[in-house]
Amino acid sequence: MREMRKKTKKKKPYRIRKLMKAKLIFDLPEEEAEHKYALAGTDALLLIEDLCNEIRSKLRHDSGDFREFLKEEYQDDGSITHKRISADDNTLEYVWKWIIQQKQERQIPELI
Repeated sequence: MREMRKKTKKKKPYRIRKLMKAKLIFDLPEEEAEHKYALAGTDALLLIEDLCNEIRSKLRHDSGDFREFLKEEYQDDGSITHKRISADDNTLEYVWKWIIQQKQERQIPELI
């Protein structure tokens, strides 16, 4: 007796599969603000990712922009002096975890 084999559907090569497209349509000038927000979305994601990377660099490797920065101090005579300070690790760690939690709750996609 012949054994029945389950036929499996083969995937089409990538170049043959249909590509999906999406369009965002705005009624200008009424929805000009929404249009600007949509255009700035990628820049906002990049900013969030850069901020997380800088915090991680400070916490793990003691490097990056938060390692040391200048703080302006105003003197009684009106002059300004600059003092080098380091960011507090506990505060940075809290901010880093908060950003990650907010990204998950708001379902913000990860950059590839």
